[in-house]
Amino acid sequence: MKVIILGSGTSQGIPVIGCKCETCLSKNPKDKRLRTSAYIEVDGLKILIDTSIDFRQQMLKYNVTDLDVVLYTHHHVDHILGLDDLRQINQRLNKYIDLYGNEATIDEIKITFRYVFNKQLIFYKVVPLINLYKIENKKFKIKNVEIIPIEVRHGRIKIFGYRIGNFAYITDCSKISDSEMKKLENLEVLIVNALRRAPHPTHFNIEQAVELSQKVKPKKTYFTHMTHDINHDKINKTLPDNIELAYDGLEFNLPNGENLQDI
Repeated sequence: MKVIILGSGTSQGIPVIGCKCETCLSKNPKDKRLRTSAYIEVDGLKILIDTSIDFRQQMLKYNVTDLDVVLYTHHHVDHILGLDDLRQINQRLNKYIDLYGNEATIDEIKITFRYVFNKQLIFYKVVPLINLYKIENKKFKIKNVEIIPIEVRHGRIKIFGYRIGNFAYITDCSKISDSEMKKLENLEVLIVNALRRAPHPTHFNIEQAVELSQKVKPKKTYFTHMTHDINHDKINKTLPDNIELAYDGLEFNLPNGENLQDI
C-alpha cells in the first residue's frame, strides 16, 4: 500500500489570506498546507479520500494521474468542492469514477453538483462521469480491497473515517465512541486530525489527538487538518516519539502489513 498526503491543512489552507503570523510567513515548505486529502494505492486500486478544494493542484503537484474510487469523509465544502475536476480523468481515460459516502454526503453532492446528472451533458462528457454509492457503517469491498468505515463525530454530525488493512484515516473528528475505537486496534499507521493547540467544539486539538494515539497505540501516528496555529518544526519537537505532524507530500509504504517503511 502506498499513501500520499495531498493536503494537511484546514478549510482555509495555510498560509491564510492576509495573515502575517509566524506560520503563514514561514519559508518551511512543511508549513504550506493545501486542504486535507489523501491518495492510497493498494492492490492496483487507486483511491482518493475527499476531493478537496485544491484537488486539481494536488493531483498536478504529486503526479497523481488516475483514480478509481473516491471515499468521502463528509460533505463540507473543503472536502467535496474539487469534484468537478474529476472530468479530466474521465475524458482522458474514458472511465467513470466511483464515489462512496454516507447518506448525508451523497445527498449533498447531488444538490451541490446537480448539473453533473444532466443526461445531455453526460452524453458529451463535459461533466464528471461518476457512480454514487451510499454506504452504511459496515465494511465493504471494492474489487479485492476491504474498506472499513469508522463512524466518528464532527461536532453534531456523524462522518466517516476509513480503515484499509493496517492503515486508518480520520479527519474532522471531535469524538469517537468506544465501539468505533475498536476498529483502530493493531494499526501500523493512524492519520488523525489535530486542528490546533486550543480546544475546539468540532475537531480534536493536539492534546486530544495525542490522547487518542496513546489509547489505540498504532506503531506510527501522523496529525493532519492543521491550522496556522501549528508551526511544523516547533510543534513536532513537542510530540511523543511515535507521533509526527503530517505535511503535504508526505509519502510512505505499508508493505504487506509489515513495519512502516519510508519510500
